[in-house]
Amino acid sequence: MPQKIGLVIDSACDLPRSFIEQQGVEIMPVSMQFGNMSFKDTRDPEQTMDLYRRFVAVKDLEISTTPMSTKAIRDLFLDQLVLKYDRVLVITASSNRSSVFENATQASFMILSGYKERRRAAGLDEQFGLRVIDSKTLFTGQAVVVYEALRTIRSQDDIMFDKLRQHVESFSQHVHAYVVPQDLFYVRSRAHQKGDKSVGWFKYQIGTMFDLKPIIRAHRGETEVVATVHGYQSAVRKLFEMAIAAIEGGLITKVVCMSYGGNPEEVKALPGYEDFIQCAMANKVETMLSVMSTTAGIHVGPGAFSLAYAAR
Repeated sequence: MPQKIGLVIDSACDLPRSFIEQQGVEIMPVSMQFGNMSFKDTRDPEQTMDLYRRFVAVKDLEISTTPMSTKAIRDLFLDQLVLKYDRVLVITASSNRSSVFENATQASFMILSGYKERRRAAGLDEQFGLRVIDSKTLFTGQAVVVYEALRTIRSQDDIMFDKLRQHVESFSQHVHAYVVPQDLFYVRSRAHQKGDKSVGWFKYQIGTMFDLKPIIRAHRGETEVVATVHGYQSAVRKLFEMAIAAIEGGLITKVVCMSYGGNPEEVKALPGYEDFIQCAMANKVETMLSVMSTTAGIHVGPGAFSLAYAAR
C-alpha cells in the first residue's frame, strides 16, 4: 500500500484557501498581535480582508507576528498528524526571515521520539517519517515550492519519501519570488522592529519623495532589490514583463503564483496583467491569485503585490 504523505505549511504561504482545502494541505497558524488584540492567521480570506481593513493599514498601531511554538507544533503532530499520515513534509518560510523552520525542526526531534505509542494505540504499525524543509523563499515563492511538492506526489504515487525531500530542496533553489510594496512605510517599520536596517531613513525619504518603488526578490534565502521603478503601477507592469520573459524562457514547473494585500480582483485591473495572462495561457502555465496572508501583509503593507515562479 502506498505511503500516505501529508504536507504542512505555515500560514504565510500565499496559496488560495480553496487550493489548500482541495489538496488537503495542513496549516501551522501564525499568531498576530494588533495592539492588545490577538488573532491567528489561518489563510481564511474573509478574516484576512477584515484584518486588512481594520488594522494592517493603521500606521501608529503596534503590530507583531509570532510563529507556532515548538510545543504547539509537537502537540499538533502527536495529537493529529502522526495518526493521519505515514510521512509528513513540512515546508516553511525562509529561515532567514522567520523562526518557524527552527521551531519545526526542534519539534521534529520530540515528535519522532514520541509518535510510536500514539500510532500503536491507534492500531497503526507503519513507521512514521517527518522532514522539515526551509523553502529559502517567502510568500508566493513558498507557494510555488508547495505546488511542486504536490505535483510530484500526485504524479508518482510510489515516490520514496527521501527522494521527494531531495527533489523539493533542490527545486527550491530555482524559485524567484518578488514583492512590490505600495507604501515603503510598512517595509521600513516592520524591518526596524526586527533590527533590519536595510531600508534606512534616507532611502525611505527619497523613495517617498520621488514615488520610487522597489522590486524586491527573495531567492535562495536572500532578499535584494533588483529594480527601482517610478510609480507603483509601473513597477507592477515591469514585474509582469519579467514574468512573461521567464515563461517564454521556460519554467521548471508550469505555475506562477500571485498574491495581493487587498482584494485580489484589483490585480486584474493593473497594467500588464492581461498581457501576462495571455502569455501564460499560450504557454499552458497555470496561474494562481490569492489574498496575501495577513502575516505577509503586516511586513510589506496593504496593496503590496507578490509574484513567484521557478526558472533556471
